[in-house]
Amino acid sequence: MLKAAFITLSILLLTAAGASADPISGAIAAFSAFLSSGGIVAGIVKIAIVAAANFGMSLIQQAQARRQARKNQRPSGVTLSVQMGDAVPRSYLIGTRATAGRRVYIGTWGEVDKTPNAYLTDVIELSCLPNHAGPQGLDRVWIGDKEVTILWNLPAADGRGYPVQEYRVGGTDFLWIKFLDGSQTVADPFLVAKFGTLAERPFKSTMIARGCQAVILTARINQDLFKSGLPQGIYQPKPMRLYDLRKDSTNGGTGTHRWSDPSTWEASDNLPLQIYNVSRGIYYDGRWLHGGRNFAQHRLPASSWIAALNEADRLLSGRKQYRGGLEVFVDQDPLEVIEDLRIGCAARLAEVGGILKILVGAPAAAVYSFTDAQIVVTSDQDFEPFPTVSATHNTITAVYPEPEQRWADKDAPEKSSATLLARDDGERLPVATRFDAVSIVDQVQCLMSTMIEEEQRWRTHELVLPPDASALEPNDVVSWSSDRNAYSNKKFLVVRAISLSGLLQRLLLKEIDPADYDPPEILLPPVVGPTGPIAPPAQPLYGWQAVPATIYDTDGNARRPSIKVICAPDQDDVAKVWVQVRLKSTAAGVFDSDSTPYADPYEWVLNGTFLPATLYQARGKFVPYSRRETEWSDWIDVMTPNVRLTSGLDFDPYDGTIGFDNLADDLKDYQDWLGSGRREILEKLEEISLIVADQDLGNAVERQKLREQLTATRDKITAEYTREVQVLVAADTALASSITSLTTSFSGFQSSVTQSLASLSSADQALALSVEELEASVFDPATGLPSVASAVSALQVQVNGQGDDIEAMADQIASLETQVGDVSSSVNVRATAVAGGSGGFSRWAVQVKTSTSDWSAQAGLYVETHATLPSRILLDAQQLFFGDLSSGAAPINPLVYSGGRWRSEAQDIGTVYAGTINFGNGRVIIDENGIVVTS
Repeated sequence: MLKAAFITLSILLLTAAGASADPISGAIAAFSAFLSSGGIVAGIVKIAIVAAANFGMSLIQQAQARRQARKNQRPSGVTLSVQMGDAVPRSYLIGTRATAGRRVYIGTWGEVDKTPNAYLTDVIELSCLPNHAGPQGLDRVWIGDKEVTILWNLPAADGRGYPVQEYRVGGTDFLWIKFLDGSQTVADPFLVAKFGTLAERPFKSTMIARGCQAVILTARINQDLFKSGLPQGIYQPKPMRLYDLRKDSTNGGTGTHRWSDPSTWEASDNLPLQIYNVSRGIYYDGRWLHGGRNFAQHRLPASSWIAALNEADRLLSGRKQYRGGLEVFVDQDPLEVIEDLRIGCAARLAEVGGILKILVGAPAAAVYSFTDAQIVVTSDQDFEPFPTVSATHNTITAVYPEPEQRWADKDAPEKSSATLLARDDGERLPVATRFDAVSIVDQVQCLMSTMIEEEQRWRTHELVLPPDASALEPNDVVSWSSDRNAYSNKKFLVVRAISLSGLLQRLLLKEIDPADYDPPEILLPPVVGPTGPIAPPAQPLYGWQAVPATIYDTDGNARRPSIKVICAPDQDDVAKVWVQVRLKSTAAGVFDSDSTPYADPYEWVLNGTFLPATLYQARGKFVPYSRRETEWSDWIDVMTPNVRLTSGLDFDPYDGTIGFDNLADDLKDYQDWLGSGRREILEKLEEISLIVADQDLGNAVERQKLREQLTATRDKITAEYTREVQVLVAADTALASSITSLTTSFSGFQSSVTQSLASLSSADQALALSVEELEASVFDPATGLPSVASAVSALQVQVNGQGDDIEAMADQIASLETQVGDVSSSVNVRATAVAGGSGGFSRWAVQVKTSTSDWSAQAGLYVETHATLPSRILLDAQQLFFGDLSSGAAPINPLVYSGGRWRSEAQDIGTVYAGTINFGNGRVIIDENGIVVTS
């Protein structure tokens, strides 16, 4: 009968399946009826069960037993590559853990009228249980071999997810991540929209993944970013919610947690808490999934478990003592899962009469004290002072998953001591273990130190104590004072307790020292190396320069301003140089080319269109033959030379004939110059404000600021006055500015006056500005359109350059604009005077214009003098009248231009020089050949 009992027990312990077993209780429940029969057989079976629950007395022995048991089980470690196929069992993440997940759908798509398969979307299931952490429920993500940053504040409009910072090139995104936390109740709208109508493998509206955590990874084709093909990810979600009895007021704690209501639970990576939840059972929506099944609450006593949970959360050097997590496959035996979690927190589990108790960390104070006199001498005793050499260790090594190394297995720093090595005559006696549930290197080193120190406590005793020790249970601590063994209140841990007849208690005791659980004095950081291919660093553009340049014609005449760029010679793997140029004042790009061949003499005059005496900025970068990365240089300031258009070279000189071939182009240039005046002045004001802002950041040597403000408000009536004055001196700039603003508003009518004054001096320019802006407006709620009248008056004087390149400029601008509905009218006046070492010019213009959405009319007058060109007056009008209007009467015989012709009724025109005179539409023609009369 005894042999049969052991055989039956062994079969039950060895064949407990993950779908039906919970820790220890499966075997215990199966024998409950048998045990209730009492007798010696029941006692022997109970001894076997307790031995199974407490296999090995030291932490190292227990870890080695776990390692041996793994040989025929699922490979340990983090899932680092995506799993595929229905043969892969489902899994859930408990605590802090990362995984590559399991692919459940993949497809390509494209945008309308673009490449049809430019995008790939990969749907990866991470856990078959939710974490309820929301759309931003991922703590960390690795793509390829790098940890990446998700831009949670920039969701894509179509629902594909959030862009990844490291896969953003030139403002364009190429990778997005979307996280489903398991709380979704409908299929993802983005996936349904992109793949719901496919003829093959459609993504149906029933594909909800209810209760599952998943990642939707969308990539846009880019040969440089995805050189290895499909992007592979490792994802670390926030921990799932767990029941915490410390927060349950009905189970020894304080709070609203309830085992029957998972919505009251909270996220946690406390390792003993994970053991508790797996022991009682992992459920989803009331359905059992894994672990213990219907495991009663009273079988995990609150006093024992709350103490363990608190010990795990105890702060140690600023971190919680025992944290971690696992990816649990639902076909794993729950005992295997619990063993991995137990090793991660140096816990000891004990089953006592169907009750599962736990001890975490250093053992507590002794609950029982005895002396040699209390030992029952009529019962046999056993004592082992030390183990065999093969069971002795002085060094411990360990492997754990390291997040900073993309969760790959990492060797922890070896733990040993000079004392232990000296004890064993310098012979290194190592033992190896692994911590699958711990990813914190400091915690791993503390566990290793505890294991190797605790393993040195070799003394074990087996003895019988009187009835007053009958309450002792495994994991209790006792204190023994023994003259025979030279013990004085020496602490022992109860490893096994067997009740004997007469209320006697047979105990197996192992010596302990609470100091074994102290953290080591030195904790070494992990030495983390690259986990994938090592890419060369991006190459900067060495020797980058940008200087003024002039383009000459074949006769050596200066014809156009330009810029010369220069870079370092003799660089390997460089095919071309990419050059960009922009206006410094507006940052508007004016030149962009990646076609400049990299060749001797490694300097190039840019063939672009540049304005004379204008401040630009240039940058560049190498374009390699290969696909390696290169970097842009910094922007470099460069002032173009004052090379302007010249008579006889750029314009045909006046030869006495009427008309210019370029007259229409000249008129357009005048109109553009006149229209740009207001914008240029406002841009200059903006540039000055940027200088002030830059000095605000701390570059000013001396800075003073004055601000005044008056405001009167009643109901919807407002009057406001503000004035802001700033003066500052920096290392290379002196600046004074003043902005005054008057604003009034009443029942939709509003008017404002703004006056801006600025004075700026620096090493290469002196500038003074005065701008006054007036505006009145009213908003018509009936039409939804504003009516506006505005006026701008501006003065600007400026001197640029030094020596031969000095140039002085003055500008005056007046602008009037009105608009009511779609009718607008404007008057623009501008005057400019420029003088420099190479000459100068002056120009004055006025333009009037009225337009609607259907028509427009304008007239203009342009007057110009130039150092090397004839002076010019240009009129732009549909009709032009010359006459004496001073009398107030209608003009007599005026000279009129209208409809493309000149007309006059003048009676005395003096001498006429003409080539051909035509009367009557060709009926009489007079030319140098005579008079021709036709009928």
